[in-house]
Amino acid sequence: MLELILASLPLAIVASVPLLLAVQGELVVQRSGMINLGIEGMLLAAAFGASLTSSVAGGLAGAALVALIFGLFVIQLRADQIVTGTAINLLVAGATGFAYRELRPASPPPLDPDWITPFAWIVAPVALALLLWNTTAGLRLRASGENPSVVRAARYRSTALGIQALLAGLGGAHLALALSNGFAENMTAGRGYIALAVVIFGRWKVKGAVIGTAVFGIAAALQYAFQAGNYGVPYHLLLATPYVVTLLILCGITGRVRAPEWLGK
Repeated sequence: MLELILASLPLAIVASVPLLLAVQGELVVQRSGMINLGIEGMLLAAAFGASLTSSVAGGLAGAALVALIFGLFVIQLRADQIVTGTAINLLVAGATGFAYRELRPASPPPLDPDWITPFAWIVAPVALALLLWNTTAGLRLRASGENPSVVRAARYRSTALGIQALLAGLGGAHLALALSNGFAENMTAGRGYIALAVVIFGRWKVKGAVIGTAVFGIAAALQYAFQAGNYGVPYHLLLATPYVVTLLILCGITGRVRAPEWLGK
């Protein structure tokens, strides 16, 4: 079993990049006091934009558009965050599916932005940790989630949403350009929702978010390894393994975490 886990690590590291970037973006947003369920739609829009333009820039544009919609309703119009995020996911899933069927974009040539993987696992976590816990801007961003009356919460929540759009844009682009051969409907496969769970598992800390993503990534990689090894485990059971692991993790930490005071308000 140990040899199987070690052999699965390279696949886990690369395959977990979109999830890890989504987790880090959601962590920043939740630290500012918002819950963005629309992270699933943001990843999907980024994947579609990257596939359509065969570039990382297209992914960033797709994620930025979704972030603008979420920010308009939640920050400016003070709409309910949960309802807005859910509506965005439904909107993006329908819009990208319709556009894909109508446009039928050609599959982009194989493109592997090698720099995204080390960026996701090393550069982004270090940069976010330094920003959130070692700068005045980070302190004020976190204050927006704890006591927004003492800072210009709208400003720092907008900044957090911009950071999330950047990270989710890279994650969606990596999913479409490096892990897949172009776009497919609902290709995010719940990564946005898993990201929400991993943020809770990580106790809204960067280190915890990276560890939680690694656990999910190893479970997902083992799923593929067991399939390739033909161990006689039912296929559908293997597909469910990463999600079961996530549920078990959440069940194990229930009641022992403290969310930002104004999260979702």
